[in-house]
Order: sequence, then C-alpha cells, then structure tokens
Amino acid sequence: MTAHYDLARMTIDMPSEEHKKLKAMAAFFGISLKDLVLSCLRDHLLNEPNEETLQSFKKTDEGKGLIRCEDFNNFIEKLGLK
Repeated sequence: MTAHYDLARMTIDMPSEEHKKLKAMAAFFGISLKDLVLSCLRDHLLNEPNEETLQSFKKTDEGKGLIRCEDFNNFIEKLGLK
C-alpha cells in the first residue's frame, strides 16, 4: 500500500545548461530529477535549525549582538570586504 500525500506542482524556469547539469547529476546518482531537487530542498532549506541557530535567533529577537549598517556599502565595509 502506498502512502497518500497532498501534492502541489511547482514549475521552475532555468537556463537549459543548468537543467542539463541537474539531469546528469540525477542520472549519476540513479534518482529522478524530482527526487534530486526535493533532497536538496530538504537538506538545505526545509530542515530544522540546530541549537546554535536557535540561540542566534533568540539573541537577534532580543536585539543582542546586532551590527547596524547605514547601507549596503557600509555592510561590506564592516565585513572587511572593501
């Protein structure tokens, strides 16, 4: 018996060369393009934050440890990239 899920469709426009690379990567791993994309989403975007991340969220919510920037150039300066 297969599990039933509510499904939604998503369409993504991308350059043909990137699409070819993704298809080749999926073939290399022996999985479908859909499974490759879902795996990447789950691994990088849909996972639960760890304790360190949760603590960072808490500190920023409390206004602690924030660095204020006037604009993007000031942000780059404070990162030491200018």
